[in-house]
Amino acid sequence: MTQSVAITIKTALITSKKAIFPLKFTHFLRHSSCVIWPITIKKRTIAVKTVNLKTLLLLPALFFLSSNSQAEPEHIWKNQVDYVSVSTLEGATNNNHPANIPAEKIARILSQIQVQDSPYNPENSFWDDELNLQRVFTDREIDLLGKKISEGLSRIKTNEVIKFSVSDYRSSFIGRKRLSVSGTVFIKDQQLNVLFGTVHGDLLAKQSRSGITGTYGRIKNDLDTGNILKPFPYDWKVHAFDGATKVNSRNDWLAINSNQNYEYAITKNEQQLVEEKYFTERQKSTETDALEARIKKLEQQTQAKPTVTASSGSIEERLRQLQSLYNSGSLPEPVYLEKVRSIMSEL
Repeated sequence: MTQSVAITIKTALITSKKAIFPLKFTHFLRHSSCVIWPITIKKRTIAVKTVNLKTLLLLPALFFLSSNSQAEPEHIWKNQVDYVSVSTLEGATNNNHPANIPAEKIARILSQIQVQDSPYNPENSFWDDELNLQRVFTDREIDLLGKKISEGLSRIKTNEVIKFSVSDYRSSFIGRKRLSVSGTVFIKDQQLNVLFGTVHGDLLAKQSRSGITGTYGRIKNDLDTGNILKPFPYDWKVHAFDGATKVNSRNDWLAINSNQNYEYAITKNEQQLVEEKYFTERQKSTETDALEARIKKLEQQTQAKPTVTASSGSIEERLRQLQSLYNSGSLPEPVYLEKVRSIMSEL
């Protein structure tokens, strides 16, 4: 007695001498030795020769290959396991893409984003100690993301998004640790949406807990980049700021007014030189005025000492003070060199 069993396969690869075609088809098992495949290609049905069971046994392998043949994300930038790429996200459709937002504006926006109850415990709090707020990104991460996100937004399609995962070393009580921030960026209703999946995550520690060991460049980056449909109850909370609101009161998602002007937020006790190229004109003017006032006060204090200003001891002290300001990052190199030349000219 002949049995008839209907089997539906989602996709498969049908090979010929000329090409390989990804096809959708339904095949019917007529008897134990052959298979008949009616295949539809672009609404045209064609006949395919019958094949034996040996070919049928290859179908699972073909199905596995085809189901895993999705295109890799298009990387805008990649370094070891860190990346900025063009991708898609369920729920993020009909976006206002492409969009042209200058890298300087994106950098200033990213500098404003703070997080409460971060797993990162710095040596000194950069923000309000009572709220335990930390800036999400370091200056190096902001410099990179500002450029790459701006580049990506200018070319992606309406149903595409920018996904990122970046890391940097941060100081803590137990030394410097490499921590990661990952998420998704897209423009919706003319607002810059930043959806976080990981804030100050320790990728190496995460993999080690899973029994995976290796260097940072060899491990797999499986950090979450955010989920629109199913928010996760993270321990950390991203804070809103002037021009930015939480989407649906969520602690992992900000919608930011991209038409508003922002200044570059500087952290307290900043050890590295701030990216001054992202300062607004007002910031540059304020920083210059404040710096000149500090230098003038320093010179007045030095001149007020009983030692003669032009003496070698006085000059040596002034040079040491300038060197201290320069090493702390408070004194830009051009100003430092100018003041050194001025003092040396007194000899």
